[in-house]
Parts: sequence; C-alpha cells; structure tokens
Amino acid sequence: MPELKPRSINIFLLDGDPNGIRVAQISMSTIQAIAFRRNQLRRVREAFPEIERPGVYLLIGSDENEPDRLIAYIGESEGIGSRLYTHNSNDAGRDPKAYWTDTVVLISKDENLTKSHARYVEACLIRAVGGNPRWHVPNSKRPSEDAGKLPLPDRAAMEEFVDQTKTLVGALGWDLFREMRGRAAEPLEQLTTTADDPSPVFFFRGEGFSAEMMISQSGDFVVKAGSKARARTTPTIPKGTLALRETLLKSGVLRADASTLVFASDYKFTSASAAAATVIGASANGRILWKLADGRCYADWEAEGTLPQGEPEVNG
Repeated sequence: MPELKPRSINIFLLDGDPNGIRVAQISMSTIQAIAFRRNQLRRVREAFPEIERPGVYLLIGSDENEPDRLIAYIGESEGIGSRLYTHNSNDAGRDPKAYWTDTVVLISKDENLTKSHARYVEACLIRAVGGNPRWHVPNSKRPSEDAGKLPLPDRAAMEEFVDQTKTLVGALGWDLFREMRGRAAEPLEQLTTTADDPSPVFFFRGEGFSAEMMISQSGDFVVKAGSKARARTTPTIPKGTLALRETLLKSGVLRADASTLVFASDYKFTSASAAAATVIGASANGRILWKLADGRCYADWEAEGTLPQGEPEVNG
C-alpha cells in the first residue's frame, strides 16, 4: 500500500446540506470531485456545466441480493454530463443500472484532460478496486494493458490524478479504494426531518399494498407514514430487501396490521426501486412503478428538463 501523506481538502456544499451535492478539491489542485445522488443529475448539470468536459465517473450503489456488498461502476467520457444522462434513461422499461444511487464525477478545472487521459485513469481505478473484496465493479469490459496509453510525462500526471481521486472519493464517504478493508453497507435510516421544499407525491398501489412517496431535499426517497406494504413476499424478493423488512418490523418502523404492514413513520430509501421492493415484497423497478396522480412514472418526471440543451452523447 502506498505511503499516505497529509492533505488539506476543501468541500463545497451547494445547498449547505452535508448529504447533498458536494464538490471536493485538494488545496492547490485542479482536480475536482462532484458527488451527488442519481436523482440530482439535472440540478448538477445546471449548476456545474464543467461536467460536460472529459473525465471519469463512478456510479455507486448496493447489491440488492448481497446486502453487505457495494457496487461501483467506473466509466470515462469526453462529456460526462451527457453520458450520465444516457445511463439514467430507461431501456424499454428496464433500468440496467438499478443499483445506482450515488454519483462521483472527477474532472480537471484546467481543461487539459483528454479522452486518452480519462481512459488511463479509468483503467487504473478499475484495477485498484480489486484490492477491496467488499466492492464489486460490474463493468462488462476490463481495461486492456494499453488502455489510454500515454507518454511518460502524461502518465506521471495521471498517476497523480489517480492518487488524488482515491483520496477525494474516500473523503466523500466511499472506501472502495481502501485495500482489504471493506466497510459494511450502512443501514438505511429512519427519517427524522422533512424536506424544506416538498416534492410531488408518488403513488404505488395494488393488491395488498398502497404507498405514498416523496423526494427529500437531499435526494432520498421517503415513503410516508401510513403507507401500507404487502405482508407476503415472493421468491423474487432480493435478499437485502427481505432482511430490511425484518429489521423494520423489529424496530417498529413497519407494524403488522391485518393482512398488511403499515409504515408507522416516514422512512427514507436510497432508491425508488428499494422503496418499491420493500412495499411490494418482490423485486421491482421503482423508477416506473412509482407514479404521480396524472399517471406519469418517476423516471418520466425525473427526465423532464434533465437535459438542459443539446442531445445526449451516443458514442464513446
């Protein structure tokens, strides 16, 4: 393991919320890390147009079947904002990256980062996660030995980029680059405060369940008190969701009431799908199952205005 050295890191909170949109930067460095929830992509693209530059990004979440395992997809792009927009789009009702709840974007303020630089950094980061068994990288393609092949001076600069990326990602709360020291997935928390600016109410109803959900200011998916979850489960329920339901019953957040389970208090989830799966007792794509009163699903509502101007990136 490389020797660690003291660092001074500045973290900017866009909304003053330590769990909201954050920008981290090592003092006197040009490298920036922007961290945000998946459903805050539109706001980030509006506030930080620099994410349309070349760079590297992490799509972070948890494995619904292995609650102690975390997932980090690592990618690169010449225009990160457009690439994230493409990742966030549903494919024929499917959500290929249903695990994705949090995002970290790594860019350079001096605009000197190229596609080759980004490919080199991406390859180094994918290899680095291999030292932490608690994290899984779902990238379908592994980097080749010549990925982002660079001249020696550029390699030296990108090695520093990689080093600072590991530090910034760790400072923002994710330990995927810490060798052999995995952190257990943190439990979802009971909500103690409500959002200052209420979101629309989303509904998820069917036989044996009827729930309401809102989006908090920090991007959490809040199932409202009084919502009813289906008591029975199906074989498709993810192991992590089954364990969570048992935990919520023991803690009193869920209360058995005849043939349903009632939320005794508001409860926040990290994704729409986690909330839907808990309510229905089965695997669920919450992005299309949670709907507004006018019939629009959450994914459509989120997509409205997501792309400020221009077309999403298709290749790369």
